[in-house]
Amino acid sequence: LSTGQIEKQPTAAYAEKWLGGRGLNARILYKELEPGIDALSPENVLIFSVGPLTGSMFPGSGRTEVAAKSPVTGIQGMSNMGGYWGPELKYAGYDSIVIKGRASKPVYISINNDTVQIKDAANIWGLDTYQTQDALQAELEDPEVEVVCIGPGSENGIAYGSIQTRMGNAAGRTGMGSVMGSKNLKAIAVRGTKGVSVANPE
Repeated sequence: LSTGQIEKQPTAAYAEKWLGGRGLNARILYKELEPGIDALSPENVLIFSVGPLTGSMFPGSGRTEVAAKSPVTGIQGMSNMGGYWGPELKYAGYDSIVIKGRASKPVYISINNDTVQIKDAANIWGLDTYQTQDALQAELEDPEVEVVCIGPGSENGIAYGSIQTRMGNAAGRTGMGSVMGSKNLKAIAVRGTKGVSVANPE
């Protein structure tokens, strides 16, 4: 977010040793973070990851795992949520989003299959999480866009802020919303139409 640079990398190298969203997040945090950083500084890394079954019909597989250094505990923070955002990310072709740095002004990330953009969020900064989701679906002209977002508490640095999606799904543990707010990141809106292929359904 500090530079506006967007980079895509394959996740195949992680697949066998760090299976699933939590494993990916733990490995990436260990690799990317320097010891002793402030959890609310630009040096922290915020990660959203899904598992290998996400987007399939497997029961209970639609979870999203969120990780960063926690402003609440001062150590590895993990939280997860249900809903449709995780499958939508997978349908767009991604296993993880790794967010670094801090934007100079409020922004949101828009993902539509292969197109990834960092967009101005001035008009949605300050809105609650329900209003934010409605506003982004209207702005992007697609009612099927799935959104994760923060509210005013996380924008203003409350230590235990959550990340919300839909009406009642939340990554509510360890202050992941506060980390998102410290990066001036209001939301991530995702639309994917690629689907998921299962190699061996049986």
